[in-house]
Formats: sequence, structure tokens, C-alpha cells
Amino acid sequence: MGVFSRRNKSSSFNDPSAGQSKNKDTKLAPQVTYDDSSVVSMVKFAPTVELLDQHGETREEEVKTEPPTPEEEAAEAMVVMKKSTVSMMDALRAKVGFSDIFDEVVEELTSPPSSSDDESVGSIATSGSYQLKHEKMVLEDLKGGLVFQSFSRSAMIDEATHLLIKVMACTFSPKDAMKCSGIGVTKFMLPFVPGEVVIGTIEGMGEDVGSEVEKVFEIGDRVIGVVDSGGCSRFLSAEAVSFVKAPSNLSNSTALALMQDWMPAYRALTAAKNSLSRANLFGMNILITDAMSAPGQALIALASEERANIYCCAEKTHHEYLKSLSPTITCFEPQPEKWLPDLKKKMHVAIDSTCVDGYASSCEALGKNGVLITLPYVRFDEKRLFGLFDVSWIWRQINFAKARFTNVRVPTSQIIAIDPMEEFKFNPDSEDENSAEKRVDFVRDFQYLALLHERGTIKPNICEKISLRALSSVQNQFKNGVVGTGGTVVCMPWRRAGNFVLNVFES
Repeated sequence: MGVFSRRNKSSSFNDPSAGQSKNKDTKLAPQVTYDDSSVVSMVKFAPTVELLDQHGETREEEVKTEPPTPEEEAAEAMVVMKKSTVSMMDALRAKVGFSDIFDEVVEELTSPPSSSDDESVGSIATSGSYQLKHEKMVLEDLKGGLVFQSFSRSAMIDEATHLLIKVMACTFSPKDAMKCSGIGVTKFMLPFVPGEVVIGTIEGMGEDVGSEVEKVFEIGDRVIGVVDSGGCSRFLSAEAVSFVKAPSNLSNSTALALMQDWMPAYRALTAAKNSLSRANLFGMNILITDAMSAPGQALIALASEERANIYCCAEKTHHEYLKSLSPTITCFEPQPEKWLPDLKKKMHVAIDSTCVDGYASSCEALGKNGVLITLPYVRFDEKRLFGLFDVSWIWRQINFAKARFTNVRVPTSQIIAIDPMEEFKFNPDSEDENSAEKRVDFVRDFQYLALLHERGTIKPNICEKISLRALSSVQNQFKNGVVGTGGTVVCMPWRRAGNFVLNVFES
């Protein structure tokens, strides 16, 4: 199966500690791994010890004549869990130095069930005393608007080459918000479930998965991948080739942010250096047309590490914030007539993800031998054209062709289109001979970003963590710029306490 035919045991995507931790719940020393399953096991055991400590001599004088009710027992267990979790998490933070992985796991385990859950629907699995149902958000027609659906039937594997994924988290991007408005979705794609980048655990495998001599995946593996749709659901059946093992040193949210927003930035800068035959960007002039987006801020962080001279475009109200990100930033308002007179023919690299004028102004900003890198862009004001085809994709192809073949100043070899999500997708039957090589390069770069995060060099911004039910409101907030500015929006389908992030350590 191409790149999946053999397991790379030295890769962080195949960390043996991930599998070992599942069967060693009580052994925390001498080595602490960063695998989520270890933390889950510790959380399960910690409340029992605390509960015994609290029921010691201090309770002897408070003997009840009647046994506690189930409600009282549940409330007391929740208090004990929160208290024991605080002390355990503080110790782990001090020893290991990573907090986002542990916070995310504890938040999920200690959040109470939502009062809006319909218990009459039935369940397919249980976690403690909570009933877990198959749920998802669906766009049913081209008029736009998501509908919440809940199912009593078990999730199924659709095809023999599929994995059944229990979705722990997925992204909800501006592209998803646009599609949920009925733009860029065809009638053949309905019913449409948003969510392109997905991380979760393998609950089942089709009969054709892992049929090689050595299996690529095993039940219980935590994997991350890119799908055309379907992430905003508690369970997902998708092609096995759409996933790779997730790095054990990343939390779910951080892994999603790196793949969706930081990989385009890193791949764009890498393509620019390759085109210019440069090992780094030190002292070079770089134009970023959308600095306040999540990929835009990732570009700023990565280019700043190499001490490039950064020229960014954003609304004036954001200039002060952007200047705080790097000492080498110069800010302009987003209209080309505001920045082109100062930057014309001076840029070594222009990274354009807005395409306000068909890349014409970005090409004008390039100096001799300069390179233009185009990234996918999203426009909410595009006409739907009755849902016949994806308008955004069509316009990007047209504008890219115009920039390459009508611009006489910039050679076609110096205008490069980058779409990391397409690079990640691997099709064994593809006519593209470089498909497998692109996947290997993508995974290697993703592992490198994970290493930079582990060292503290980069820190992805998660601007929102939301439940499935919250997606219907967030969809419109994207269009108005209320959410999604500068950070990744993460949907957590198993969130049971409200729509947005809660502080589980509050009394």
C-alpha cells in the first residue's frame, strides 16, 4: 500500500510507549510518557485513593442512618475527582513540562453531562456513568445551516478499506463555515458533515486494512488525518490511507492546529527557500497578505525565527498586536494601493492567501528572481451557482493560471501553488507518481513542527474549543470575524459541559 506498506519504528508516529502505557495503569515511574492513555489511567486511579483518605477518621462522627442516594454519591465523587486531579496535574506539569495534553484529557473526564442530552435516544457505549450517543452536525440542503442529529444505532464501517474512528477532536475552519452556508457545496455532496482535519482513536478496521505482512494500525491507536468531510461527528468511517499515527507528545487540539494552520505556513516558506536556493530566510523581505489568519500568524512566527524582514497586511486595529509578535514586522492596511507603492519590486517572497486582484499586486511587489507562493483562500461572498461546483476551487485555478501565463515580469517557475491538505492525501491508484513521496515529505515536516512545539519554539493558538451543538452559531461568527482570528477553532464531539471551554478546577 505504498507508504503504508512498512512501519517505521523510529518515527514518533510509532512511539512504542503509546501501546505500552495502556497495560501499565499504575506504573508512573521511572519514565513518564506523553501519551494521553497514561493520563486517562492515572485519572481513573487517583480519585479512589483520595476517596479513601477522605473517609478516614475525620468521618467517624458523621455516620449516616441511611445510605447516600445515587445523586449524593455522584456529586461527592465529582468533588473528589476534581480535587485529586488538581494535585496530580500539578505534579505532572512540574515533572514533564507539558500542560495542554493533560488539561484536555482531564477537562473531558471531569465535565458533567449536558442537561440538554436526550437520554431517551439510547446509547452505543458508556464511559463511567455517562451515556454516549452517536451525534453529528449535518448540512442537509444548499440553503445553508447545520442541523444536529443524534442516533441510537451503532456506528458502522462503511467499506473494507475504512477505519472506524472515535473522533476526539476535529477542526472547524473558515472553509467549513463557508460550505455550511451553502457555498462551495454541490448537491451531490449532501448531506454534508463539516470537519476536514480529524484526530481520534481507532475503534474498528475494515477487513482489507492491515492485510500486509506487518500491520500499519492497531485497534486503539491514536491517529490524525485529512478527510473531505465528516469530522464533526462522534464516529467517522474513512479510508485508512487518510490517516497516520498521531505524535504522542501533542495534545489533540495542538496536533490539529499544527496540521491545519501551521503546515501551510511551513510548506510555503520551504517552497520559497527551495525556489530561491536558500537555506534560510535571514534578511530577506517577505510579504504576507493575510497576517491575522491562523496560517498568517504561523508564517510570522516561523519567518521571525529566521530573522526575515516581514511586511504584513491587516486591518489597522490589529497593527499594534502584530508588531508585538516580531521585532522585524512592518504593517500595512490590506488594500493593495496602501502597500504596493512602498513595496513594489522589493520583495523576495510574497505569500498570498487573499487573491484580492488575481495575484497582480503580489507579482508587482516581487523583485528580480522573487517568488510568489499562493495558498488556498476563502470568500464568503461568492455566488453559489445553484451548487453545481465548488466556486472557490474554480476561481483559484483561474487566478493562478492568469498569474502564471499573463504576468511577463515573473517566470512561471517562480509562481507556486501550495495546498498541504491535498499533498497529505494519498491515493495508491493515483496517476501522480510523486503522490507517495509528497505524503512522506508532509509527515516528516509535521513531525518537525511537533519537535519545535516540544522544544517551546512555536506555540499554536487555539482560539475556541466547542461542542457539536455550538457549530450552528459559530458558523455565522466566522463570516463576521468574531471567531477564528489568529487561532484554530476545534470541535470536540464528546464535550458534555456547555459549548465552550470550562475551567474544570473551579469549585
